[in-house]
Formats: sequence, C-alpha cells, structure tokens
Amino acid sequence: MRIATCRFGELEIKPESVFSIAEGLFGFAHARRYCLLEHTPESPFRWLQSVDQPEVAFVVIDPLEFFPDYLVEIADPEAEALGLHSPDDAAILNIVTIAENYRDTTVNLLAPVVVNTRTRKAKQLILANEAYDTKHRLLDAAQRKAGPTAERATAQDGE
Repeated sequence: MRIATCRFGELEIKPESVFSIAEGLFGFAHARRYCLLEHTPESPFRWLQSVDQPEVAFVVIDPLEFFPDYLVEIADPEAEALGLHSPDDAAILNIVTIAENYRDTTVNLLAPVVVNTRTRKAKQLILANEAYDTKHRLLDAAQRKAGPTAERATAQDGE
C-alpha cells in the first residue's frame, strides 16, 4: 500500500501495519488511520504518520524506554472498545514535542495513545494520574536512564 507523507515522500507500507483511531487524536479528529515509521535504526523515536492526511505526523516514543515506572491504567470501557484482553496486546505511545533547543523537548505523559497490536484499534486516553502532565522534559529522563556520567557531560555542554 502506498501512502503520501510530507516529510518522507511516498512510502510503501504493509496494509497490516495500519491501525485505526476511531475518534482521532485530540485536535486531529479528521485523521483516523495511522502507521508507525522508524526514525532511524536504533533510535527510540518513531513517527506516528497519518495514512490519510500526509501533513499529519507526530514524533512518538515508547515511554518505558525513558520512564520505566510509567503506568497506564485503562478503564474497562476503553479496554473493551479496543478489544484488549491482555496487557501484552497493548502498545503505548507518547507524543513528543521537539523544541528549538533540544534540551527543552518534552513528552506528553498525560495523554498516551494505546494501540491494540492484535486488533489494530487505537485510542488516545487522558490519564487520571496527577503525576503526569503534557510537558515532561525528555532530556531529564534520558539522563536519569544513562546515569551520572551523561548528566555531568550534558551539564558541561551547557557551561
């Protein structure tokens, strides 16, 4: 299946890689079919690309790569709507906002996109957990993951 994208031109994707967000993403209700595109090999970043709207694409991450304690509680009605019967069927994606200064790049942990990898249905949720908001600094999480050496190196870069 061929799709048009603004960032990558025309791409060939497998039809089975397309998933549907019945209600669309918040603010993008018109774009309902998406696929995931690799950013670069080994990168934790991917692109959530609209299949129907070439100009709609978001940088996303698997939150557990940066926030190992991140927890998404899915209410029964949402789990039922997605056809989720097992946590193993759920893939969680979080939208990243790239800042002009990369140090200010943030990730939205409050509104993850949950994808049922088996049924290819997805939904963006708003979590009730007050520990999460729409602008968690990604660099801070990456530094915690990398350890003290990376934190010192980044601090020196800013001096």
